[in-house]
Amino acid sequence: MATSDACDPELVPTHTTVAARSVAGWAQRHYGLAVEHCVLIRRGLNDNYALRVAGGVRHVARLYTIRPRGPFNVDFETALLKHLQGRGVGVAAPVDTTAGGSHVRLPCPEGERGLALFHHVEGAVPDALDDFAATGEVLARMHAAARDYAGPPSLYALDGHGLAGRTLAWLRAYPGLDAGVLASYESLIGSLLEELAAAEPALTRVLCHGDTHGFNNHVVADEAGSKRAVLFDFDDAGPGFLAYDLGVMPWSYLLRKGLREADDLLRERWTHYLAGYRAAGGLITDADLAALPLFIQLRHLWNLGEGVGRLHHWGTSVAPEDWLRKQIEVMAAWKRLDLGPASADSVGGPPV
Repeated sequence: MATSDACDPELVPTHTTVAARSVAGWAQRHYGLAVEHCVLIRRGLNDNYALRVAGGVRHVARLYTIRPRGPFNVDFETALLKHLQGRGVGVAAPVDTTAGGSHVRLPCPEGERGLALFHHVEGAVPDALDDFAATGEVLARMHAAARDYAGPPSLYALDGHGLAGRTLAWLRAYPGLDAGVLASYESLIGSLLEELAAAEPALTRVLCHGDTHGFNNHVVADEAGSKRAVLFDFDDAGPGFLAYDLGVMPWSYLLRKGLREADDLLRERWTHYLAGYRAAGGLITDADLAALPLFIQLRHLWNLGEGVGRLHHWGTSVAPEDWLRKQIEVMAAWKRLDLGPASADSVGGPPV
């Protein structure tokens, strides 16, 4: 077989995994850091790397993936984090480049990608009930502190189009998807968007974190045992609805456990989560609580869309046709989801 050193123009990369040593070199060059250790944490929506620099200080480098939704939202994300840090909210703050920028652009084979650096957050993901109370508390503080944010606007909103409209477009582009499955999604998404339009006037709007599923914050305890939570990974932050930001946590639990209704542990976590949110001054209306099943379904559609929108990167195995068909039944069950407290006044739980 003949071989050639020339690049084949038909050999088109869709996503590259950059070597940790390259990320270390870029961090040293653009951030002026003496990197002693760098390792890939995981590939996913973005590629994240752990860095340790001289003196033992730790950072996380995020190499943004080219997403089907459009351009990187990094200017908004980093400006919001600086604003929240200035308001005393526990967040993983960004690190400026030596030139004073929020990130750098790197020429990867598939196209230009952004690289940003963040401070490492100590602690562990929430597990105990008071961990979920602490998580609810920091989310309430984040929502309150973001009210006067006036930096670069988000390129994306967590609205009907952002949560479900794009997903429908990507489903329509799914190669060979059964016409009946597609029709079911068209009907479901149309119905949910109508429900959202009817509920929207009564819903509380916030600047959402967008991905508070329990693995994007760490909980730390001080010497007295008092716990606080710190949020990170604001890549999906943007203007949206309180019910959506609150609903991501129970959605994640239901999905990971393969449940169509809440179990006792989820109800306990949910009660403590809301108690923490309210203890920090967060206001939740009956309309917000009533909309939770709607937004849990919309969150599932958003997540599903991230899979079907990246078939070029992740392949069809992340959202095969049989799985897509089953999710119609799952969301039908979640439409009747009961997480416990029926009204804002009945949300109890221990003091935080």
